[in-house]
Amino acid sequence: MLDPRGQLPLRTLKAAVVGSCGLALFLGACGIANTPQQDLAYARWATCNSTSGTLERVDLDGRITFRYTTPGGQQDIVQCLAEAGRTGPPLPEPVAVDLRGRGK
Repeated sequence: MLDPRGQLPLRTLKAAVVGSCGLALFLGACGIANTPQQDLAYARWATCNSTSGTLERVDLDGRITFRYTTPGGQQDIVQCLAEAGRTGPPLPEPVAVDLRGRGK
């Protein structure tokens, strides 16, 4: 609704700005929640957490990427994750990265 000068009233503009900001906040919050695959991957990581590896990230599809300090530690973590995955839905193979940043 335009005022007599042909402009939108200030009240309408403020409502539009506040509404747009509220929508942006709502949509931003929707992107923060984990996928079910990520929740499963985090639960498996908690079961297999080791002092010889640190979690780097969990992708949307549940793929775990971790850094390891020793080759034996890498093998232990990969084996534990495989055993944890036998009783539930499958997840993509984990990615192990040594401390120098090389993927294995």
